[in-house]
Amino acid sequence: MPIGKPVNQTARRESPRNRGYVMIVLMIAVVVLSVFMLMAVPLWQTMMQREAEEELIFRARQYVSAIGFYVKSHNNLYPQNFEILHLEKFLRRLYPDPVSVEGRWDMVFKDTAAGEVKYLVVPEHLAKAYFSRAVLVGICSTSPETAFREYRGKKKYNEWAFYLGEKENEKMPELQYEGGQ
Repeated sequence: MPIGKPVNQTARRESPRNRGYVMIVLMIAVVVLSVFMLMAVPLWQTMMQREAEEELIFRARQYVSAIGFYVKSHNNLYPQNFEILHLEKFLRRLYPDPVSVEGRWDMVFKDTAAGEVKYLVVPEHLAKAYFSRAVLVGICSTSPETAFREYRGKKKYNEWAFYLGEKENEKMPELQYEGGQ
């Protein structure tokens, strides 16, 4: 037996029929993998939206806590904007709205002028007109999208108002939207 020659050369050769089977198995594997990837996309999107909802609640409560600390440290005076909460170190930073495209928030004002309590949701650029009759007590998302979860009886993000004195186990009071909604 000569040195360096394989023992059975014909056994190592693949026939053209075997190569076709390998190609079919590869194509089936790609199709199965694609189907699994397509099934994972909606699950991933759902998970991302749920995380954004949790982040919305966390950030909004940070603003409400900051407003509460501001009121306590300024002899029951309410802030005039969100920037002052950041400048006076009641808020670590100005958090954007995680579920709206622009990241903007609406302000929630408490109006007690007519003897009844009304919660007004006002875009930030129109807020100056409301400081003479109401106080800034909270924040609300600007996103009109429908949420996965229900928060205090409301399904849309722009109906989720977070404000001082809010009771999480009670239904959301009627909100009055000012400046177009």
